[in-house]
Amino acid sequence: MATPPRPCYARRVSQGGQLATVLRERASEILATWIARFERSPLRFRRATRASDHTAQVASLVESLGEATIGGAASLKPGSDATRELERAAAFIGARFASEGATGFDVAALLLELRDVCATMVQPDDATALTTLFEWLTVVAQDAFAASGLQSLRERVAEQLEFGTPVVEVLPKVPAVLLVGAPSTTTLDNLLSRAWMLAVGCGAPCLIIDCGGLDSVGERAFDAGYAAFLEQAEGSALQILLSTARRPLRERAAVLTAERNLAFQHFDRFDSAVGHAMERSGYHLVMRS
Repeated sequence: MATPPRPCYARRVSQGGQLATVLRERASEILATWIARFERSPLRFRRATRASDHTAQVASLVESLGEATIGGAASLKPGSDATRELERAAAFIGARFASEGATGFDVAALLLELRDVCATMVQPDDATALTTLFEWLTVVAQDAFAASGLQSLRERVAEQLEFGTPVVEVLPKVPAVLLVGAPSTTTLDNLLSRAWMLAVGCGAPCLIIDCGGLDSVGERAFDAGYAAFLEQAEGSALQILLSTARRPLRERAAVLTAERNLAFQHFDRFDSAVGHAMERSGYHLVMRS
């Protein structure tokens, strides 16, 4: 009786299935080996995080890697459809490390140690493709780490500016906001809204907006935040007193204020603006010789 012929598959498919099978069947071994290597990795300096904190993420990464290799090592091209989920996972890992106060060295150690573990368990040709892929994933993760860290820094600065910028009554019925640094449009809107509420609450005829502490970035963001404030104040009898603003800023502010039919005046000095606000509030100033 003749032996039935064995199934014959294309070389690429059989190699891809073999690589995917190795990664899937040895996933537990890969994870256990990675834990040991990550904990003692020479790439880590501060060791601000532990392997156990990221085991689930790495297990998910290994699973995604197995799925991506079904088409063979040749399909593991950076930016391809096959590697899309891996890139997303790497970006998530980088962002999470940034939120935990870890370092870029920890990010690199996680992925490069995983690369070395996987490379020792597959064929040499497949190891070369995996090495190239993991180097790309490390770049993706580091980019996400840096972007997340920068965004976190911006949020902290915005919070510090919003809560640290003086919005005060210099004297009763003399409210003022003293802008500093480079507040974003949203931060400016929030600060000026607080100043508007203060002016309304104390029944002040004027509101002083001092711009002496704004830098060039803050000046560029001023218009949008100021326009939103004017929408709130439109129709009121409030007079806007702008102080120590550079010429381009005060000219733009004057135009925006006129469009809302609000009174506007600029002073070169903060104390001059305070003196004017005091007069409008009924203070009797005594000039001494």
